[in-house]
Amino acid sequence: MNKPNHKSLDLHGSTHEEAEMLIDEFIIKNINQLPLEIITGNSVDMFEVLKKIVSTHNLKVIPSNSFNMGSYLVTMPLYID
Repeated sequence: MNKPNHKSLDLHGSTHEEAEMLIDEFIIKNINQLPLEIITGNSVDMFEVLKKIVSTHNLKVIPSNSFNMGSYLVTMPLYID
């Protein structure tokens, strides 16, 4: 199986404060290359940090797959009328 070809940010070892800055800078730097993968690990608090930063960019966060709830994709929101 081919590995997806998107940029990734691994937050393992980062504090929540560091994660806020890292996520924000990663999104700004790579906004034209969505989707972006962000690995939070199994931390509910780190996921909340991710959701907060993603929402400030008017983007959406979804699990990268149903088997690993510590890896998420940042994507454009889908608007359906």
